[in-house]
Amino acid sequence: MKFSWSIISIISRFFAVAIGLVQSVIIVKLLTVSDYGLVGLVTSIAAIVGVYQNLGISSGSTREIAAAKNKDEAFKVFIGSTIVRYIISLPLVLGLFIFAPYLGNIYYHRPEIINPLRIFSLILFIQALQSVLNSVIQGTKQFKFLFIFQSAISIVSIIIYIPFLIEYGYVGYFYALLVFNIISTFILGIYVLKVFFGHLVLPNAKELKSIVASVFKIGLFVYFIKIIFMQWQKLGPVLLGKDLSDEMLGIFSFALLVASKITTISDAVTDVTLPSMTSVFEKSKHEFKDVFLNSNAKAYFLILFSSVFLIIFKFEIFQFVDFVFNFIGKDPITTRYVDAFKLMDPLILAFWAYSHINLLKSGVAVPARKLWGALISYALMFLLTVAIYYAYGFSDSLMWFSVAMGLGGLVAYIVFIFFIKKEVGFYPITKGDIVYTLLSLLLLIGYYLNQSHWILGLVYLAISYVLYKKVYSK
Repeated sequence: MKFSWSIISIISRFFAVAIGLVQSVIIVKLLTVSDYGLVGLVTSIAAIVGVYQNLGISSGSTREIAAAKNKDEAFKVFIGSTIVRYIISLPLVLGLFIFAPYLGNIYYHRPEIINPLRIFSLILFIQALQSVLNSVIQGTKQFKFLFIFQSAISIVSIIIYIPFLIEYGYVGYFYALLVFNIISTFILGIYVLKVFFGHLVLPNAKELKSIVASVFKIGLFVYFIKIIFMQWQKLGPVLLGKDLSDEMLGIFSFALLVASKITTISDAVTDVTLPSMTSVFEKSKHEFKDVFLNSNAKAYFLILFSSVFLIIFKFEIFQFVDFVFNFIGKDPITTRYVDAFKLMDPLILAFWAYSHINLLKSGVAVPARKLWGALISYALMFLLTVAIYYAYGFSDSLMWFSVAMGLGGLVAYIVFIFFIKKEVGFYPITKGDIVYTLLSLLLLIGYYLNQSHWILGLVYLAISYVLYKKVYSK
């Protein structure tokens, strides 16, 4: 695997995330805390429904397209994956559209979420194709286009959202999301047709059956994994939304949004590692361990550094954001969402752990077809989160749910490390990673003992620089 593609992927992702953060700030500033809580509730419900349409087809088809001998075979995989995807998606899309009044009027007692849920059902229909198109681009290693697209579409997104939010307010968020997905899918579709031009060979019945079986061999594992992850990530708003006010939902949704940005690095790396590590495993297994550890070590460093930096400076970051975006909205984010900052630390731990679980799944488990450990680890992450939350009680439901997510993610990551060792034969973490983690923990102890943020930040920068030069830059 050429790690340079991972670096380019991370850069493009960070650019897209930077634009996305600007967009998120604008959304947060333009909407009230209560409206933002409703956005979090609707998107969580839709995400939990939408994940069932995946069936693991995206990861499974990415792997099979990457392993295809030629573009004729790859196109057949694309066609087979798309057919199955829509057979599954249509009932779910119709179900969300039909049951939106029940969810809004009866279950949540919030009729204002009915139309947004129905708009989201249309979005899920479009995303069914978009997901398979992304698999083609990753599987055929069209990384240059992928990274340019990620950067460019993020700019398009912010251009779309602003006028819809100003004109339609809370519901405008969902109109904008619909338009954005239509544009994204259209562009991806045109490019995929260009990739397969001259190779549009449809599979026969026998080939289609074989393709579906091959995709599902990996896909069903990834399907259950994806369901568990989405349930885990979106459980907070869906579970707490029945009892908490819209404003409290907004507080939690904002903390969840900020903490989840930690996954940017792992998402960027897995764009490259899934197809690339599949090729390494299929063609040169003797290099698999060294190639993975080399690339994963750098990702480990970046994820840990970003997580610690965000914990230490989260409030200062948003003070700066308030200063820059003072011309939008009325009250500062640090004032309206002050209660969200205490929730972020355990949520950052949760997404730090998940980021590494995601890297191990895409970089080792899927390419090596050793997915039982991944499935068990994801299930453990979800079950522990629920068990810890309900074991404590409801005196401070937002904080304790955040802690439950953090502990659930951490234990699941540790368990997955040992599963990788058992299934593949090596530990997916180096001595350098362990040393850097321990030093980071020591620094965080100083943070929680109320030492100066700026001194701790400078010390951490120095430690990180020295370790990177001595351990990670090799």
